[in-house]
Amino acid sequence: TIMTISDLPITARAMHDLKLSKTDLGFLIISALSVNDLIGWLLFTLILGFFMQTGLNALHIMLIAAATIGFAACCLTLGRTLTDTALTQIKTKQLPQPGISLTFICLLGFLCGAITQKIGIHALFGFFIAGIMAGSSKALSENVRQIISQMVYAIFVPLFFVNIGLKVDFLGRFNVFLVLLITAVGIAGKYYGAWLGAVATGLPKSNLQSIAIAHTPGGAMVIVIGMLAMEDRLITESMFVAIVFSAVASSVILGPWLGYSLRKRREISILEYFFHRAILPRMQAATREQAIQELCVLAAGIDDSLDIEDLCRNVLQRESTMGTAMEEGIAIPHARLATIKSPIVVFGRSLEGIEWNSPDNKPARLIFLILTPASDDDVQVQILGLIARVISNPHIRQDIMQCENASQIWAILHTAFTPQVIIRK
Repeated sequence: TIMTISDLPITARAMHDLKLSKTDLGFLIISALSVNDLIGWLLFTLILGFFMQTGLNALHIMLIAAATIGFAACCLTLGRTLTDTALTQIKTKQLPQPGISLTFICLLGFLCGAITQKIGIHALFGFFIAGIMAGSSKALSENVRQIISQMVYAIFVPLFFVNIGLKVDFLGRFNVFLVLLITAVGIAGKYYGAWLGAVATGLPKSNLQSIAIAHTPGGAMVIVIGMLAMEDRLITESMFVAIVFSAVASSVILGPWLGYSLRKRREISILEYFFHRAILPRMQAATREQAIQELCVLAAGIDDSLDIEDLCRNVLQRESTMGTAMEEGIAIPHARLATIKSPIVVFGRSLEGIEWNSPDNKPARLIFLILTPASDDDVQVQILGLIARVISNPHIRQDIMQCENASQIWAILHTAFTPQVIIRK
């Protein structure tokens, strides 16, 4: 059960570095990992709870299992709604951020942890459920999420690893054969399990390897669960040491391995999808919705098959599911459409900036609308990732902001993207 858990934060960070986090593929991977970890945590805490109890009978086991599943179901339905309402009220009343939201989430975690402990399973499952409830709220801005994540990784994670180092003799309990076996089983098991799941759901072949690789890191999640199992004597210290090394190894290789899977594709010039007349040098929009409307009107002028209302609805629906703002004033809204045969990239510049719920809390100034065929799952990932990498260059962003008209912007984009290609299978 321990080896089925994947470290979602590590995968999310790797996808962010590879400019995949805002794509449909990235959204799919994050969703799959969330469900995988939820089921894994549920199974582990049930097993741990059974072993922690003494004198268990069949009825008691069934009651613990039913209470755990019922609690999880209640939290993921009614609990999510109540949590979202509370966070929305905090945002509406303009209470100090991120302090109030952080306090609320911590109290929610303590409450859920106390309930799961009372049920007879580990309190950490309650904290995990609380994180899911809070994380699903759209009222929690990307900037606040980043601050909370940074606090956790700056304070609690180092303390956790120091605690492990003080408790466990890693050198004395190191078993080469066991480490290699657990590492191989952990990586291969999650890789092929995710690969088979992706195949069974009919996902395109070009994305199978990337999806499978994204499920392989163990990271801190596996170490936490392993620590709990060792403390309750479900595993030995030697096994725990092997689990730790396996988790570290799988996390270290994730970035290069995932990057390699994305590079194995046929090269095509990205400029095929840019158009001189699809550049808006000065957007009039004041909101995200208005900006998308402006860019959709421009896109409809490129392809006559596009209906402006349907196009706006599709882009806004994708935006509401998962925001497309990136750091440094960049936003990349996108949608997959059945009515187009070739990708279209539309660019708009906002001199004043538009609030887009970005991770660094900066307004969006450089906005790329990416439209791709619904039948081509792969091309969106490549276009979006490449645009994000090129525009992350501060000199290019500065040059674009200093342009006076569309022709000057086109010249800079043409120069910036001329040596760039997307790679397709």
